[in-house]
Amino acid sequence: MNMTQIKVFLDSSVIIAALASKKGGSFEILALAETILIIPFISEKVVKEVFRNVQKKLPSHLDSYHSLIKSIPIRLVEPTAVDMQHAGSLINEKDAHILAAAMTAEVDWLLSMDKHFLDPALKDQIPFSIGKPGDFLTAAQLC
Repeated sequence: MNMTQIKVFLDSSVIIAALASKKGGSFEILALAETILIIPFISEKVVKEVFRNVQKKLPSHLDSYHSLIKSIPIRLVEPTAVDMQHAGSLINEKDAHILAAAMTAEVDWLLSMDKHFLDPALKDQIPFSIGKPGDFLTAAQLC
């Protein structure tokens, strides 16, 4: 197994899926984030989006959310203006912040369940891989 640390940006959909179910790739990603194998990145906007959605759709998981934020060494990154402009030319306005933050963090992977990020045309225009948690786990040979 490759012991190089892999930098990943976590979209809110991955964190919410992991909080909702202790099975599946999203949960495995968060478990790996507690190790030194991956370095997880999120933005303040992702933090707020996850909190808002957990509060609204999964209120019984609020304690898990707070524990998660405290237990995982997540690095916060805010996108630069240049990366926001570039991302805005590649994807819809709502998702541009996520793509730009991943660019600014210079990650190896952007993990998302959102179909907007999984467009093959987008993958050819950015310097990192994009996929669902299971895609990452398979490619990184972590499962």
